[in-house]
Amino acid sequence: MPDATPIITPLTPADLPGIWVIEQTLVGPWTYGQLESELTIGHGWQLVAKDVSGQVLGYLFGSTVIDEAEIRKIAVSRAHRRQGIAHHLLSAACQHLNRLSVTSCFLELRASNLPALHLYQKNGFQVIGQRRGYYSLPAEDAIVLKKSL
Repeated sequence: MPDATPIITPLTPADLPGIWVIEQTLVGPWTYGQLESELTIGHGWQLVAKDVSGQVLGYLFGSTVIDEAEIRKIAVSRAHRRQGIAHHLLSAACQHLNRLSVTSCFLELRASNLPALHLYQKNGFQVIGQRRGYYSLPAEDAIVLKKSL
C-alpha cells in the first residue's frame, strides 16, 4: 500500500498532460485527442488519482447510460502500481455510481492481463463473458466483467 492515500478528484483538462505521460506506457495507448474527447462525453465521468504534490498517479474514465455504467479505461503509472491506487479509483467510481443509482458496472480487459483480472475480482467484479479478437495491436481476446452495485 502507498505511504498515503491518493487524492481522488474529478479529472480536468489540466490533468491531461500527466495522463498522457502514463498513457504512452500502455499497450494500445489512446491518442491525446481520444483522451481529450472523454471530457466532452455527456454521459461520461472521469477520475484522477494524485499524490499530495499534484502528480498524476492514475486515472479512470467511465460512462453511464440509465442504470448501467462502463469503465472505459483505468490506468496507473508503472512506478505506482501495486500500491492500491487502482483500488482507490474503483472505490471512488463505485461511490459515484451509487449516488447516480446505477445498478451494474461493466468493463473489459485483455485476457492476458491477469493482475488486473485479480484486482477487479477482488473489488467485486465477476467474469460474465469473453469477446474474441476484441483488441488489436496486439490482437487479443477481451474478458468481460460485471459488478452489481
